[in-house]
Amino acid sequence: GINAEYGYSQTMSGAQVDQRVLADMMADKYPRIMAHFNLFKIDLSLITFNWFLTLFVDNTNINVVLSFWDLFLYEGDKVLFRYALAIFRIHHDKLLQLQDGIEVYNFCRGIGDGDLCTPENIKKIAFGELNPFPFEKLAKRREVHLKRVHGELATLNEMRSHYNAHKRPSVVDYDSD
Repeated sequence: GINAEYGYSQTMSGAQVDQRVLADMMADKYPRIMAHFNLFKIDLSLITFNWFLTLFVDNTNINVVLSFWDLFLYEGDKVLFRYALAIFRIHHDKLLQLQDGIEVYNFCRGIGDGDLCTPENIKKIAFGELNPFPFEKLAKRREVHLKRVHGELATLNEMRSHYNAHKRPSVVDYDSD
């Protein structure tokens, strides 16, 4: 199914959850890439957040986008994860050769738009190498992360309320012209 809380709320909690789920999956499927990213303090969501929000329009060529949308409409939002993981798999070796965070971020800007990222290559990995890809596991991970995100948002709201209750009111003098 499609994550109803995805991007249609002020906090975008669904989008935050899916980025954490993707990071979990990357750590499971491609631990060397995640270790390399951690070495350079790379925040995966800075690379992939936009991929999910734009359904890959901003980082892949039109043939990949059309292929993705076709499968997305048929299979639902788990295709987001399949495609993201496949794109990282295609560039696994190159990613491990990059020597600092700036190189990683610069490379990842165009990671989905190149000769290697064809619909055929992505689908071969997404629906071959990544199988099985049980929706139940994805749903459980989402549930765990959603509880964490809601807890973090509650804490943030408490902090905001405390701040607002204790800040000085601003003084505006409307009579001094």
